[in-house]
Amino acid sequence: MERRDFLNNVGQVAAIVCAGRLLASCSKSEDNPDPGGGGGGNARLTANLTSELAAVGSSKVNGNVIVVRTATGNVASSFVALSLVCTHEQCTVNYDPADNDFKCPCHGSQYEITGAVKQGPAPSALTKYTISINNNILTVT
Repeated sequence: MERRDFLNNVGQVAAIVCAGRLLASCSKSEDNPDPGGGGGGNARLTANLTSELAAVGSSKVNGNVIVVRTATGNVASSFVALSLVCTHEQCTVNYDPADNDFKCPCHGSQYEITGAVKQGPAPSALTKYTISINNNILTVT
């Protein structure tokens, strides 16, 4: 076998192996049905409001999801749930309770507590999640 044919064959085999691994990584895994670890089902995060998130400005994080109490009362509108992934270059943003906003340490983007862009270069708002409350259990989906 000539060198060129050998390298061509090795390249094809490598491409097939990589494609197979890529497809396998995109498949749904039953080993971890709740990647958010929030509390079962499709919950990204759960919080027991009898013991968590008591004060306005308090927050809870699970993975790349944060919930922040923005007002008093145990109703969904008293909270905001957002992705912590910056829409510019996917760095993890930090919640700043003193300024009541989110800051990206990578390129300086800032977001309002609602997730709206306050200062670029971020091109769009943080992803917002749905909040429900049942029997003092807050669930983010």
